[in-house]
Amino acid sequence: MNADTYSSGRNAQQEADPARLRAPVTDRVNVEPAIIRGMTVTEAKVIALITVPLFLLLGGVLLLLTGFWQFILALGIVGPLVSLWYASGSLQKLKRGRPDGYYTQAIHLWLAKRGLVASKFISHDGQWDLGRSLDLSLAHPYELKEQAAKPQPPSKSKTP
Repeated sequence: MNADTYSSGRNAQQEADPARLRAPVTDRVNVEPAIIRGMTVTEAKVIALITVPLFLLLGGVLLLLTGFWQFILALGIVGPLVSLWYASGSLQKLKRGRPDGYYTQAIHLWLAKRGLVASKFISHDGQWDLGRSLDLSLAHPYELKEQAAKPQPPSKSKTP
């Protein structure tokens, strides 16, 4: 196959699918895209799962104290959105200059250090051991070693 045949086949492929060249190729993305100030959808879901119940509980307490049911509605909607905005700013500062997935690994290691989860990483601090002792003799390793005959203790048999 010569270079002309290769280049003409490539041009034919580009002409056949020009939209593919302009459209983002999402099947080749290996990180989750950012949606709000550098925060991913998964991070937003975690923050929402934490803040929505907290603000609904706070709205329920204010309902019991004041009698205004609007506190549940207002805090249930506005509270998580404000928390999401400020949490995304905090995550932006935390992620700055670090590789993808850095802080999730840092959180996992922090939890593993405290025994809350099983560690997925090697976290041994000390010397490694193969479980074998080192034989420092000068003898050849395949040389047979003679074992000294040990005297057997006299048997205690009853004779009638």
